Amino acid sequence: MFSKSPMLGKRIVKKAIFVAIVVGLLVGANSQAAEKSYKFGISDQRTNITFESTTDFEVILGSTHKISGMIVADLDAGTGRVEATVPVDSLRTGIDLRDKHLRSKKWLDAKSNPTISFISTSARKVSDNQWEISGTFTLHGVSREVTVTADVRPIPVAAAKKAGMEKGQWVRVLVPLEIKLSDYGVKIPNKAAARVNDTWKVRILAFAAAR
Repeated sequence: MFSKSPMLGKRIVKKAIFVAIVVGLLVGANSQAAEKSYKFGISDQRTNITFESTTDFEVILGSTHKISGMIVADLDAGTGRVEATVPVDSLRTGIDLRDKHLRSKKWLDAKSNPTISFISTSARKVSDNQWEISGTFTLHGVSREVTVTADVRPIPVAAAKKAGMEKGQWVRVLVPLEIKLSDYGVKIPNKAAARVNDTWKVRILAFAAAR
């Protein structure tokens, strides 16, 4: 029997390493190519975030149309990440004085904590349009880990055009969630406790455009 040349063995190993590197680069390139970036906040009319506090004595309904941030996702593979920020001073409840109180130091303290934000740590599609998204939610300067279920739907260019939306491909994101104010260091004053619920129902409807 003939033994293999040490030089031949080295060449085979080098070739195998080279092939592995090339394959890795191609797989990585294809993965990045499949991902697309979508930007929130293209126009205010593409965002509608509502929040509601209900007690036996009062119902507070509020909203904002301001959001900024980005989705980077492979919608077919069902993987991605998201960042979103909402300015506190954009929140409106229909009563100017109440809005002023909401922004004050005793409530959301917009001066010290001007934004409400979410940064995902994981996002995966669990069914046709349903995604499970986990990440860090920050309100009133307090950050907590949360998991939400989001309805994420791609909107084809033709459908967006027919609906009168700006040119391009869009993604619609719908997220219902509940926020407990006390979890974020917001203490409801005693004189308002009967009229303001500690738990607020929030509904986020936002469109993001491919960029």
